[in-house]
Amino acid sequence: MPYQPWHLAAMEKAGYMDASEGLVNRVARELAKSPNDEIGKTELRRTCIKCGVDPDSLATTDLKGLQRKLNQIT
Repeated sequence: MPYQPWHLAAMEKAGYMDASEGLVNRVARELAKSPNDEIGKTELRRTCIKCGVDPDSLATTDLKGLQRKLNQIT
């Protein structure tokens, strides 16, 4: 069963995962719904904002984690 965004937010708040991991999971799950084979900067920014994530706060390690998570779920 995939987690809904509110599940992930609750787990972050309870301390079961760090915020960075939770942010990456939320954005990855939303991006996985995209019909596009490649995700552009505009789509990434739009998805981050939709998920309540500041796209400017993503570090290089977050982007690498996002890519790994997308590879797992797609």
